[in-house]
Amino acid sequence: MNPIFRQLYKHKKTRERDPNAPPAPTLLGQVKELKDIRGKTDAQAQYISHLENRLDVQDRKIRRMEQLLDQIINAINKRL
Repeated sequence: MNPIFRQLYKHKKTRERDPNAPPAPTLLGQVKELKDIRGKTDAQAQYISHLENRLDVQDRKIRRMEQLLDQIINAINKRL
């Protein structure tokens, strides 16, 4: 074998691993975490949209009540 190729394909030494260290993260574990995070963010987005809808309903309700109150005040002022 050519000496240049030997240098290119030289076997790497394994480095010592601390036995007390936590295990290295795996791709499957990261995919699972991403799925969990995506599920949580989707749930949060759905909850936020629900709250926005409720807020819109309450705003419309308040506007209608204010208009009704203005009409009542105008009717009372006309009678006086």
